[in-house]
Amino acid sequence: MSRWLQSATLVAIILLAGAVSPAKAQWGNCPPGYKSAAGACVRSCPGGYEDRGSYCAYRNEGN
Repeated sequence: MSRWLQSATLVAIILLAGAVSPAKAQWGNCPPGYKSAAGACVRSCPGGYEDRGSYCAYRNEGN
């Protein structure tokens, strides 16, 4: 593996780890203004999730 590719890979891993770590949620352990959705702290529920106050519940619309 070339030295440039190793460096680029290392930078990508560091950036991804930094982006994921602060948003990582434990159940009910999000800061004020955030809610838990699929293991992450978010300000608003993503598509397919229902807002239930402090957390977002997945809506199964397949049935």
